[in-house]
Amino acid sequence: MGNKDPKNSNPRPQEILSNWHSYSDQWISEGQKAIAPVPAGNRVDDSLARRLSRGCRAVGATSILIAEGEVFSSTCSWTRMALGAAGSKLLGLMPPVLLTDADLHGAVLFPMPGYALVAGTPLFLRRAVPEGVDESRARFARYARAVERRWPGLQAVAQSLPPRHIAWAHAWDVPPGTGVAQQVDLMRSFVVGNCTGEDFARGWLRARLLSLANDERIRDPLAAALDRVFFLLEDYSIDPDLREPEDLPEDDLRQAVQEVMEDSQGFRSPPEGGSTC
Repeated sequence: MGNKDPKNSNPRPQEILSNWHSYSDQWISEGQKAIAPVPAGNRVDDSLARRLSRGCRAVGATSILIAEGEVFSSTCSWTRMALGAAGSKLLGLMPPVLLTDADLHGAVLFPMPGYALVAGTPLFLRRAVPEGVDESRARFARYARAVERRWPGLQAVAQSLPPRHIAWAHAWDVPPGTGVAQQVDLMRSFVVGNCTGEDFARGWLRARLLSLANDERIRDPLAAALDRVFFLLEDYSIDPDLREPEDLPEDDLRQAVQEVMEDSQGFRSPPEGGSTC
């Protein structure tokens, strides 16, 4: 399906969906797509419309396709609309409705009141689900529990789409090879003097970007410790030629990172019998 132009090839909504509550496995498998469940009300609102429009702009789409009602009937067809004019016209649409960019890189499936499924390629989802797929799934699980009386079916949706990564709370929980593991290793190397402040800062920030790109999830106390290091690096100038008198000196940075590790439960030794990273 890839870059198929719906205007010319006229694909059917069934090429994206397996039923009104789930996407086609074949469509999801193309282009490394993923699915993020998100809260929704009784109609398409600003939040859902923004997710679609941001995802569309990320993949360079200029128009969207809309399918409503009986998408599995032989007579179902798309309504095509220019992206710039779509925003207000999408508001108020009632489920079931399927919204997608014109090249089928991403979609918003709104099957029933209470939730929607945002799916697409990594580029589409980076803008449509800026909180990250795993974070979206974790938030949705909490939301589903909170609205169980109103929409009891949402717990099953959350259980079918769990976070792909565990949210790590301690350094010893973090698997080798991940961006977070690289951040932890660099902190340990830096505090014992095995790398310079420049190398530490550049490597740590690259590892942080890798962690974000991989949708890795952390939680307190490790999350708070890594946040402290990030803020420390905001006060440290990597380029010595651009360093100002008020910038954090390398020795002070090393001491501060060491204090972060000593203060945080996230870096304490694992319990007896626990694993290490």
